[in-house]
Amino acid sequence: MKIGDLVEFTYGRVGATMTAIGVFADFGTCGKHKVLFMEKTYWVPASCIKKITTVRKDDVNEEWIN
Repeated sequence: MKIGDLVEFTYGRVGATMTAIGVFADFGTCGKHKVLFMEKTYWVPASCIKKITTVRKDDVNEEWIN
């Protein structure tokens, strides 16, 4: 994971948990990393962050058969 990657993260405690998509901002200490979401920063444990990856198809200009 590198700075600027799109990530899905979970933040909060039991009963008040937030799952959202944000931007990975910084590697932190004590196992927590900085994530940007809606103009705010959250320090999230590394185990609660998952990188979002996109895979492009090989045939971008694939013909459509109807």
